[in-house]
Amino acid sequence: MGLFKGRDTDGGAKTQIFLGGSKTIMGFAHQATRRSRLVLAAMGVGAVVVAATAVGVVKFLEADAAARVVQSYSAMTTCLLGELPADNARASLRFRSIQLTALTQNEIRRATDKDGPWPDRCGKYAHALHEALSDSSIGETKGKSLLEASRGLAEALDKKESFWEDFSTPIDRTFGEALKTGIRFEPSPMTPAPPAPSTVLTLDGIGKAGVLTDRAIAIADLRTESLTGAVVRFVVDDAKGGVRKVCSVTQNAARCDAFPKALDAAKGSVRLDGSTDDGAEPLLFVGDVAYTSTGVNPAASSAGSFAATANPEPRVLGGHAGRDGQATLLVEGTMEPSLVRIESGKTQRQPLGLGALKLADARRDVRLLWDDIVALATDDKGLVLASRSAVGGGTARLEPLGALPKASPLDRGPSREPRIDGCRVRELTVARAHTGREEFLSFKSAGKWSAPLKTAAFGGALHCQQGAALMTLLEGGAGDASLDAKLVLQRCSATECRIQAVPLREVFAGEVNLASPTAIGVGAIDGKVVVVWQAKQRGGLRVRIAEFSAIATAPDLVVYDDLIQDGALVASSTLLDMKLISAESFAVLLLATPGGLRALRLSSNGDVTQVAL
Repeated sequence: MGLFKGRDTDGGAKTQIFLGGSKTIMGFAHQATRRSRLVLAAMGVGAVVVAATAVGVVKFLEADAAARVVQSYSAMTTCLLGELPADNARASLRFRSIQLTALTQNEIRRATDKDGPWPDRCGKYAHALHEALSDSSIGETKGKSLLEASRGLAEALDKKESFWEDFSTPIDRTFGEALKTGIRFEPSPMTPAPPAPSTVLTLDGIGKAGVLTDRAIAIADLRTESLTGAVVRFVVDDAKGGVRKVCSVTQNAARCDAFPKALDAAKGSVRLDGSTDDGAEPLLFVGDVAYTSTGVNPAASSAGSFAATANPEPRVLGGHAGRDGQATLLVEGTMEPSLVRIESGKTQRQPLGLGALKLADARRDVRLLWDDIVALATDDKGLVLASRSAVGGGTARLEPLGALPKASPLDRGPSREPRIDGCRVRELTVARAHTGREEFLSFKSAGKWSAPLKTAAFGGALHCQQGAALMTLLEGGAGDASLDAKLVLQRCSATECRIQAVPLREVFAGEVNLASPTAIGVGAIDGKVVVVWQAKQRGGLRVRIAEFSAIATAPDLVVYDDLIQDGALVASSTLLDMKLISAESFAVLLLATPGGLRALRLSSNGDVTQVAL
């Protein structure tokens, strides 16, 4: 049987028909059509699945990048700041407060931190934030500025000396952009926290109570007492700026009073050359004239005002202001100085009582030390230290306390600087006499003066503390060799002097880069040594208070941040100059700033408070 059969069609043509396999062929055709449809359907479904999968992957990747943005931002914030500043405050201010603490850690401690030194260790989190933003659409849209800011911050943190540099611009830019972008901060407990922030005073933080003047005053325009006691006194004499006042600071209170109007016509600067009882108003000296706080010249023959005694005589060499308006003056005389005592409106005048003693220069060699007169004089054997009571009768005389062996001869040059100064606390009075490069001390206790004692070192500020005389000074070293200067403490009793010294290089060991021995003050409180300096490398104004043997290892106390003004970091220091003045149990730190004179009180336990007037 054949496979094909012929038949006529229209027009006589024949069509060959496959007869035997017609059904199979038709089945193949239908199956092929079905398969094509299935393939096309499968391809369509596959495309949908692929598309859906791609969208899911994109969403997953975007969510992962967004999560990494939050994680890295939170870790960076925790590492740099510990937490976000409250009330959207500047991040740079919180960073600065932490930076001051980090600067207090010496290089060895920073290098051995188990998490690595701060803030260097935070750079990796800033890099991670930048990478996460790069992988996220956030970095292409609303976070574009944050993307650039985070890169700048990361690069800044990569610098080797980043721990002391000014980060205010990259810090504020990064955290400001993050705030605008709306990135959520989540606590990051596994991230190492920064050092604790320092809490220090700034120019903004010292309120009106601590402002001595609203106008910038040079420290050179201040005059302090050369005869010190339990109260810190100084005068601000800026006649050009119209700021003229006398200030007294105790451990718990302070006051400043304007100069009496009588001094407006006086020529010359006002100074505190006399001694003053606690609670009394000090005498004000202008040239050779002394005035009370009311403007009266007690040395004048009349008891009238300054206007009534425009040419007062005689010249005043020194004085003491006692309680209840009492005053004692040492005035120049024809043969020898005289003592003028004013009490209850009555005046008593008596000679100094030199006897056989002679003075080389009465202006420089006789001093009223509270209720006593102390003099450098010569007798037939040489130079002696002599004294007498300032409240004795008319027959009282200077009596030698003892010879000054191997003392240099007293010069007769033009200097007017007194060669005698002193200090007093409670029942102890100490007199110090300078002769050339030698110094001698005499102690008055229980009403009796000791024989003169030669000191072990020359110079320094004199302090009466804890029943002894303490002298603090910096010795030697200048310019490039300033760190070779020595911090010296001399502690003397009536019978001996002991001296301790340590090079500044050892005092600042481990933080030499913070040293600033050209702007440093030294003093004493309660027998402890006080060192204050304006640190380099943006380290703020720092203080150490410790026993002398521990001063090299004592921690720094940052008392004033000189780089903050008007709520922001500034490039130039707000500290123009400073002066440290010690009393027995506290010290006053005067700060000259562009906004005026400020005053802080330091205690021996490290407390720092504003001086409230």
